Amino acid sequence: MEKKDFKKINNYLWEIPVSWLADMRVPARFYVSEEMLDSVLRDNSLNQLVNVATLPGIQRYALAMPDMHEGYASPIGGVAAISTADGIISPGMCVSGSTKVLHSLGYYRPIKEFADKQSEEIACVQFNEKKLEKTLISRFFKIKINPSIFKVTTKTGHIIECTGDHPFYTPHGMIPLKDIKIGDKIAIYPFEGVPYQEPREIILVDKEKIKELWINLNQNPNGHGLEQIINRLEKNNLLPLKTTSYQFPILLKILGYLWGDGTIYFKNKRKKGRISFYGKREDLILIKKDLKKINFNAYLQSKKRKHKITTLYKTYSFENQEVSLNLASTSLAILLQALGAPVGNKTRQNFSLPQWFFRLPLWQKRLFLAGFFGAELSSPKIITKHNFNFYMPVLSLNKEEGYQKNGKNFLKEIAKVLNEFGVKTKKITQRKEQINKNGKQSYRIRLILSSQPESLLNLLGKINYEYNQEKQFLANLAIHFINAKQKFISKDGTKLARPFVGQFPTFKKFIKLAIQNLGKGGLVWDEIEKIEKNPFADYVYDFTVAHSSHNFIANNFVVSNCGYDINCGMKLLKSEYSEKEIKPYIEKLASEIQKEVPSGLGRGRQIKLSLTQIDQLLQGGAKKLVEQGYGEKADIENCEANGCLEWADASAVSSHAKNRGRDQVGTLGSGNHFAEIQKVDQIFDENIAKAFGLFKDQIVIMIHTGSRGLGHQVCTDYLREFIPLMINKYKIKVPDKEFACVPFKSTEGQRYFAAMAAAANYAWANRQMIAYFVRKAWQNVLGKATPLIALYDVAHNIIKKEKYQINGKEIEVAVHRKGATRAFPLGHPEIPLHYQSIGQPVLIPGSMGTASYVLVGIPTGEATFFSTCHGAGRTMSRHAALRTITGQTVINQLKSKGIIIKCQSQRGIAEEAPLAYKDIESVVEVVHQAGLSRKVARLVPLAVIKGE
Repeated sequence: MEKKDFKKINNYLWEIPVSWLADMRVPARFYVSEEMLDSVLRDNSLNQLVNVATLPGIQRYALAMPDMHEGYASPIGGVAAISTADGIISPGMCVSGSTKVLHSLGYYRPIKEFADKQSEEIACVQFNEKKLEKTLISRFFKIKINPSIFKVTTKTGHIIECTGDHPFYTPHGMIPLKDIKIGDKIAIYPFEGVPYQEPREIILVDKEKIKELWINLNQNPNGHGLEQIINRLEKNNLLPLKTTSYQFPILLKILGYLWGDGTIYFKNKRKKGRISFYGKREDLILIKKDLKKINFNAYLQSKKRKHKITTLYKTYSFENQEVSLNLASTSLAILLQALGAPVGNKTRQNFSLPQWFFRLPLWQKRLFLAGFFGAELSSPKIITKHNFNFYMPVLSLNKEEGYQKNGKNFLKEIAKVLNEFGVKTKKITQRKEQINKNGKQSYRIRLILSSQPESLLNLLGKINYEYNQEKQFLANLAIHFINAKQKFISKDGTKLARPFVGQFPTFKKFIKLAIQNLGKGGLVWDEIEKIEKNPFADYVYDFTVAHSSHNFIANNFVVSNCGYDINCGMKLLKSEYSEKEIKPYIEKLASEIQKEVPSGLGRGRQIKLSLTQIDQLLQGGAKKLVEQGYGEKADIENCEANGCLEWADASAVSSHAKNRGRDQVGTLGSGNHFAEIQKVDQIFDENIAKAFGLFKDQIVIMIHTGSRGLGHQVCTDYLREFIPLMINKYKIKVPDKEFACVPFKSTEGQRYFAAMAAAANYAWANRQMIAYFVRKAWQNVLGKATPLIALYDVAHNIIKKEKYQINGKEIEVAVHRKGATRAFPLGHPEIPLHYQSIGQPVLIPGSMGTASYVLVGIPTGEATFFSTCHGAGRTMSRHAALRTITGQTVINQLKSKGIIIKCQSQRGIAEEAPLAYKDIESVVEVVHQAGLSRKVARLVPLAVIKGE
């Protein structure tokens, strides 16, 4: 699109005629000055605006304000009035079907196979601690929409195919692929696992097996003891135990670890079963949690132990704090024995892998091996003074004299199974160790594994370790280093060691950069090497997950689902103080507001609301909070829709969305959301300013936030529901399938309209609660100060039913304002009585450190369905801003202007730097001159309080 394609209506209004695209139902109009025209051509916002003009039921024009920029499907800063009679409603991604999703049990399966597996737990990352956790799938989506798809390749060879809006975890948080470029870092979880295969159903343990073992313990098979054991196992669905039992994977891990660092024994004449595991506290806690899943409770114990060991070389004496996990359970002890676990001292008995083990699919074999390796396999370790290659892994076990042959045979069985994973073994060695207390010689039997890169990658990338977090972490680092090294050698054709040295970083240097700010959970940074756009005509898939961090692992990439902020909006509180009176308290006041108002992505208040309380807010909005004492009557009067949309329906909001909002009422959020202490810098209309209660140098506080994670989830839920409905059920054709729309009057359309209203109510409640805590901070600092009065609260991301004269008829339309602010004129019935003779206050925030504005709605705004701009409008993505400027530079710039900034993250400061936005003065001048709204007052920041 070029300037020659536009028709100039006046100095501030331009039109793209319906002839531009065959499917356009109305012209597309956008408001910019001549000077701003070049900037709107730099992104895809005008093409998106043209696509809006094709939507069924759209009236007059597809409209965009001067702060417009590219969004999802339609431009941010856009307005569309769509007939409720025959039009649509729209909430506005995904990966290809072959994408491998990592399961919590260490296997992977293509994402498309999870359609009927939503009760299963997949792996995800807990972002606060940067560690792997488990999550249930909330919803599964299958969408056939895209004419093209992106293929992403990293430097270490990881590949994924996805849509441009699919978010990836980066050093700057979750970033959509479209905002990521070659050379950028993204998070990888190197462990791949093995493919899923449906296990063949085999009964492993039944009543007869339990009875046989009980008799072998010299116990009466007709007594209550056996009956109690069987009843307990049957109650826990562990009898009969099959390879398809849901508890079996957990038992395999436990069995493997027990074979290494655990013991089973039966105590006294009644043969009370006891099981103990030994290791680090943090690892034993994982075993404890798994035992709890199969209904067995274990307890941790810590004891100081004295040891004395005599080897061939010398005698060692030492003390250590031994941590063990213990449980008294005859039923579990005998069940594990029935599965083949050795009972008693493993060094002085023969044992082998049970025969059923060889009939298991790889992923189940992996669970046993990984548990065993967590106890007995050496950690990945780089060769001293070499820095590029790893020592050969060693799997060890101890045997007393007379049992060495059995130990070797057992390790041969392990080697045989390892070969199925592509892991090569070198040899089995034996050496004498200490003389045991019983006078018997102890032998160390060792299976030496290959250290060749391919074998190591198969060992660590397919099997890895369970119940040993340190080894797991080191294994992921080793995988990543080996992959990077092999790619480097392959790319550069380097074959000899000496030329290689100096060209590729040592393990220590490589890993230092790879795990920077990622902790020890196994995540590493990789770099984007290629992004290719390819034709695509198939389904794409996505999840929403139950975990608060909202992510999963796909083809080793940490990815998320998308969402949008319903009723993101503004609230302005006015004081009776001037800057001169408050200036000595500004620093303290900013700190107190930051303390009282939590902020940041995923961080909530200490208090979590119940689902019942959330439902009350979804139905009642800010009104409900004021009724409960968290505000004043004036707060409701000075709020769009009195802070509550009556058609809201809490039941239309998913439980996942509600759970995301439980601890976020009264929180700012991240991105461009803020609370600002401002002063009135300039008055443009004295009469209206006086009616609004504004005066020169007055202190005001502006709040900018929305519906937080709850609103994002509502949009995500309906977006993915609507896309297949739009195509398959309603046969709606639009140029861009991302529009995800359905008929407004359809059952699904009305359900979304009710859910959107509920999320809007939540947003008003959120801003109301923030106002409550801002007032609390105000009083904490200023004592018995004059109150903070709400001037107004208005949304700029919402859908509302309104009536307009169109072609001589009054038509009810659903006005979609996506980054646009409602601006009703004087006399409009939906604005407060005391503003009826003036017009609705319009609150327009600037970018961080720049001015904000109070405008007023005027009659000529009817041309845009009484809509105006909503802010400055981005000119570069958050990611691009981070590459351009540092947070500290922005802090220094603001400080030089006398502006205080409070933010927990310098990243958040850099993302919202003024250079990432259009000039707010130019944007406001356009809407003022174009007659969409009129300037009343200019506000400048004294202190900025931001989220992350």
